[in-house]
Amino acid sequence: MTTRFILLLFLIVSISCTGNSKKTEKSAVTEEASLIEVSIGGMTCSGCEQTIQNNIGNLEGIKSVKASFALGNAVIAYFPGKIDTIKIKEAVTGSGYTVNKFQPVQPEEVEK
Repeated sequence: MTTRFILLLFLIVSISCTGNSKKTEKSAVTEEASLIEVSIGGMTCSGCEQTIQNNIGNLEGIKSVKASFALGNAVIAYFPGKIDTIKIKEAVTGSGYTVNKFQPVQPEEVEK
């Protein structure tokens, strides 16, 4: 009877541990953010930067936004599984600015 109990306990622990590792792998994949640079027309001051940052930053699925009126762009870290570029474009145009283009950015290209 003790051998059966130990075997049963081993099977339960094995099954539960296997399920947890799959959940961990999946959550790690869904948490990886993508970076894009959005060329934006119509920004003229730091107030415009704030408007862009607030309107995009309030969207679900956005990790961070750094807008620059001097460069005429915004660098956005977002979670593609939660938001797409169409929603980002709508937030920019809804703020009164134009989107000229989207361009993927490599993390090492972002100035600190």
